[in-house]
Amino acid sequence: MNGVDLKGFLEWLRRRRARRNGGKTDRGTPAPRLLGAGSLSRPESPGGLGGRWQDFLPLPDDTPFEMLRAYRFLRDAVPDISDGVWTWKRLCQTERRVEIVEAASPRAAEEAQRRVAELDARAHDGEGMAVLLDTLYGSLFTFGAAAIELVPGRGRGWIHDVTPVDVWTVRFRRDNGKLQAFQVIDGESVALPMERFIYIPLDRDGTNPYGRSMLRSIPFVVRVQQRLLEDMARAAHNTGWSRLHLRYTPESRAPGETAEAHRARMLSAMTDLRDQISGLAADQNILTGDNVSVSVLQGDQRGQTFYDNHKAIEEQVITGLHMMPVLMGRNYGSTETYGTAQFEVVNRQVETVNRGVGAALERMYNADFALGGVPARARVRLGGNRTTDVLREAEARAKEIDNALRLREAGLIDEHAARASLGLE
Repeated sequence: MNGVDLKGFLEWLRRRRARRNGGKTDRGTPAPRLLGAGSLSRPESPGGLGGRWQDFLPLPDDTPFEMLRAYRFLRDAVPDISDGVWTWKRLCQTERRVEIVEAASPRAAEEAQRRVAELDARAHDGEGMAVLLDTLYGSLFTFGAAAIELVPGRGRGWIHDVTPVDVWTVRFRRDNGKLQAFQVIDGESVALPMERFIYIPLDRDGTNPYGRSMLRSIPFVVRVQQRLLEDMARAAHNTGWSRLHLRYTPESRAPGETAEAHRARMLSAMTDLRDQISGLAADQNILTGDNVSVSVLQGDQRGQTFYDNHKAIEEQVITGLHMMPVLMGRNYGSTETYGTAQFEVVNRQVETVNRGVGAALERMYNADFALGGVPARARVRLGGNRTTDVLREAEARAKEIDNALRLREAGLIDEHAARASLGLE
């Protein structure tokens, strides 16, 4: 074939493999799988194609890493953002079920269940899995990512602890085409053990390993909002109290009085009048001459314009937090359907986030099983939130089950497909 001795080439490969196997030429061994040629596209680099390999990968859009600390400040200082992060955390902390699958024996399944319960109690330095999940969700919705480190026990026979990692200190670098995580503190970087480091990014871009914080889109809006609130406070203080307005009519110049002396006398009279008014108590009255008139100024108390402006800015903050107005105490519709539709969209988002968290927990439990030599795997299911109409939800679920049973009885689907359609697989 085109001058190539194919038979001779295959015989050469067989002899070479025999030499590697110590002279054995077992033809029953399966042929090794061919490695892929690799992708032609290139991953994101620090400075584009000309970036230096030793630099840390940047955040999306070259966002400064110091913004991560700013996100935490915004979460703690701005009420709408604090409420949004708080709400997302509680929405995602749904029922957690850990199923043991592919167990080699009932004894292995019991051992796996025991190890799951013990690891849940040891996690987060003994504070438990509930506290660890609360920390993870808080990091996810503040910084756009969460991270944990698996700490093995002595002898590496179990996972001794699961500790959260401060995401704002984590940096990534590509070493030999693979991602390597580092923790940078006080200018020093420490390589993290990738086999024990679990990173959960939220809404990541392409090959960029970092997640994207939902707070990234709102710093400018928050600045406008806070400035508007500050202006409102000043305006409310100014218009909330009546003010005295004094109108002073200068006296005529006396005979023989120069213009400079007349001006100085008028300025002195106005200064005395101002000093008397500035020190006037609430129960004191004013005594003036005929050339001084006193009137009361009252604000028109027009607050609707401010409310509309602030409402528009507020809606931008809520949208940037991927939150629905009804969950932030604001509902612009009068029907139940409006609020229910918003809540259903939020539930879809909760399910998406929980898939990533569930996958991280599965890796954690399975690592503990592997260290202990337990022939089993864990499957983590994080439930969703119940709808506002529990009865309607139950009726829909009953019809769904009934339809699946009918399809199976008719022979259109098997039991496995029926269970999968009901979300039981």
